[in-house]
Amino acid sequence: MQSFEKYHPIMSVHYTMDWLTMFKIKDVFRLRADQQIAAESGRQFDQKITDTARYINRSMRLVMSNNALLYGIKDRGTNDFLGSFCIWNFSEKKTIAQIRFETLAAYQGQGIMTEVLKRMLGFAFFELGLKEVYVILPATNDRAANLLTANFFTQVGDYRHERTLPDGSKVPLVRYELTADAVADKEDFHF
Repeated sequence: MQSFEKYHPIMSVHYTMDWLTMFKIKDVFRLRADQQIAAESGRQFDQKITDTARYINRSMRLVMSNNALLYGIKDRGTNDFLGSFCIWNFSEKKTIAQIRFETLAAYQGQGIMTEVLKRMLGFAFFELGLKEVYVILPATNDRAANLLTANFFTQVGDYRHERTLPDGSKVPLVRYELTADAVADKEDFHF
C-alpha cells in the first residue's frame, strides 16, 4: 500500500472526496456539532469550533502517518460541503479497516451516501487492496443500517458492545461487515 497522502481527491459521478483541510472549518463544524448526527454515529459532538480544528488536525496526522483516510464530501455542481467519509482502524497487515460516514441533516435521504459508499468501497477494495471493511454504529441508526444492507453488508449477529453517551445512557452497538469477494462481480463497486 502506498503513502496515503496521494489518495486524494477521489471523485464519483456527482461528488468529490477530499481532505477535510480542503473545506471551510465552519462547514465541517456544522457536521461535527450536530448532536443528532453525532448520536447516529456513536461519537461525541463538537461543542466549539476549536474542537473541530483539533479533530481535523488529528485526522490529517493520521493520514500522513498512513493510519487513516478521512475525506470531506463536496457536491461537484454546487461545491457544497455535504458530509464526511473515513477509512480507519486498519488491521496490522492493512487488509481490514473500519469505515464511518456522515451526511449533514439537510442532505440526508437524497442518495448522496449511496453513490459515495459504492465509490469508496471500490477504492478500498480495488485500490487499497482491503479484503474486508466493517462499520460499527448504534443499533438505533436504521438509516445507516438500511444503506449498508442495500450494499451487501451483513450484520454480525454475535457482536455485543455498547457505548456510553454524554448523558450517561448506554446505546447498544451493531457491526456490519463486507468482504471484497462479496462485491467482486458487482460493477457499481469497481474503482
